[in-house]
Amino acid sequence: MRISLGVMDFRQRRQKMRRQNQYRFWLDIWQTFASGGVVLGLGWVLVHPLWWVKEPQQITIRTEGLLTEARVRELLTLEQPQPLWQLSPTALTQKLQQQAIVAQVRVWRQGFPSRVVVWVQERNPVAVLVPADQGFLDPEGNQLSAEYAPTLRQLKRYPQLRVTGWHPTQKSLWPQVYRAVMASPVRVTGIDWENPGDIRLHTELGLIRLGGNLEQLPDQLAALDRLRNLPRQVPLNRIAAIDLSDPQAPLVELRREQVKPSVNPVTN
Repeated sequence: MRISLGVMDFRQRRQKMRRQNQYRFWLDIWQTFASGGVVLGLGWVLVHPLWWVKEPQQITIRTEGLLTEARVRELLTLEQPQPLWQLSPTALTQKLQQQAIVAQVRVWRQGFPSRVVVWVQERNPVAVLVPADQGFLDPEGNQLSAEYAPTLRQLKRYPQLRVTGWHPTQKSLWPQVYRAVMASPVRVTGIDWENPGDIRLHTELGLIRLGGNLEQLPDQLAALDRLRNLPRQVPLNRIAAIDLSDPQAPLVELRREQVKPSVNPVTN
């Protein structure tokens, strides 16, 4: 019996197609089961308690003391219970950054068990504005609310430096002034900015007149340091002010001595 080559080739193609169809059949079944497993797995994740934030204890808040944990929770306004994957660290960060006291914020999510961690770095009040209801200044010139005064006293962080006559337009100058004042060997307790043309410092040597050119401030404070021994020559109660508007030629202003009136003896 002879079988033509064309018939044999046809049978081989049919067998090959049958094997390919069987392979596709089992591959489709495996993919169906795999997809179903993924869906079931995702469903389990979404409904499992490990992936939900249900208790306040699942939100860890770290601050430096001025912002209380209760205040941060109030600002976050987190609805509970809530799936962990629905919490947006970016949105929570933006909420906290709207507060002037907040310098930096980091928010991240943790799983197994579900947890949200909030870390807040606060601005540091370094000067109190006068009157006190104006609040505080940080080293960059950001104005902070007076509501933190009780907490600052409690934490023993209430600023000793007082600033009078502050205006927001002076913010760009403040970092330079603050750094220079803090580096001064002569202790500065106050800055009077009421008159920009006649800025004054309150120091352990008394009132210091700077004039209106703050570019001279480093030289003026250096000249002030050279006058630290002035009280050995002139009693502090005699010094009305020290004029450093020209740091190369300091001028000491003295108070006038009051002459006590003479008392005539009473004669009968």
